[in-house]
Amino acid sequence: MRDRKGYEAAIEALREVASRARVWVSMPVIEGITPRVLVDAKDAHEMPDRSGLVRRDKIFRLDEIGLSPLDHVALYGDAVFEGILIRNRSIFLYQQHLERIEASAAKIDLEIPLDRQTLTERILETCQSVQFPEGNGYIRLVITRGLGDLGINPLKCVTATMFAIVSTIRLYPREAYAKGIPLGLARRIRRPSASILDPNIKSNNYLNNVLALLEGTRGRGFVESLMLTEKGFVAEATVDNIFSVVRHSGWETDPSRVEVRTPSSEYCLVGITRGAVMELARKRGYRVSVRDDLLPVDLVGPGRECFMTGTGAGVMPINSIEDVDVGDGKPGPVTLALVDDINRMMLDPANGLPIDTPKAMIAEALEERASERSAG
Repeated sequence: MRDRKGYEAAIEALREVASRARVWVSMPVIEGITPRVLVDAKDAHEMPDRSGLVRRDKIFRLDEIGLSPLDHVALYGDAVFEGILIRNRSIFLYQQHLERIEASAAKIDLEIPLDRQTLTERILETCQSVQFPEGNGYIRLVITRGLGDLGINPLKCVTATMFAIVSTIRLYPREAYAKGIPLGLARRIRRPSASILDPNIKSNNYLNNVLALLEGTRGRGFVESLMLTEKGFVAEATVDNIFSVVRHSGWETDPSRVEVRTPSSEYCLVGITRGAVMELARKRGYRVSVRDDLLPVDLVGPGRECFMTGTGAGVMPINSIEDVDVGDGKPGPVTLALVDDINRMMLDPANGLPIDTPKAMIAEALEERASERSAG
């Protein structure tokens, strides 16, 4: 049970997000179901939908719009999403996030009702309506199965609902990057394999992760928990990828003596920040290995470093797991170097889509980023 301070902190965090947030919503118009504020809006965009209905979309404040209780994201968590970072008024690795949400939607047979150009226009319009402190913010893009009846059958849904919340995010205080954070460990709740739920479908069904977080952190002051595979090997944290660093003898002068390990994607999301950090590690000359046999004990003890990666977290050092120190209990030199590298990468305009990109230049910008990805 949370105490009064816990509730007050949660309320304050909500108010902070809402104070700047704008949400773009796109729905088909169905009389008696679609929110009236969208149906009656004079300045909403309007277009035909593949369902034969009219689709409308508009940017709102958080308290101006809601989703229908009949949307299958509310009833069954039937949706996919992306969390996308804005740094220095540029959407970091936007192309990769766009590709991943398209891949997630395809895996659950969910058709995206807007093309890339139109979707990007709407996202940029929403970003432009938000005042970002220091030019930094966050986008949560969601594509749901849409309006349907009270049964689980997706064929009884009409067509997708889309929305994007644009605001700010801070998962961890700045001082945590200098000190690191402790992890708990979920022993009972495990990360299922792809035969149960493919970890590379970035879906809105996060209940398994929520239960693992509760198990690993309850009553202990931790904010994140390590998840294991069904066989007891390391999979990922509940919302982040996990890395272990082994510094072999001579690493100070020979970077190839540094090994950066991360679990196999069979049990974890192929994170976009994860991929960026792996490439940054290779550029430093470190050896990067993907392993399916990492145990929690392999992440702690002398000569070890550990960190998490994620869109909201960036590179977050881990100082202990289940109260066992990682290395000397402080962020190590390899981890801190990669923190600096990812921060520089985020600030490089070449790695993002500026939120002030004119409409006429969006297609060219997307094509340019796609070409760079193919060449890379």
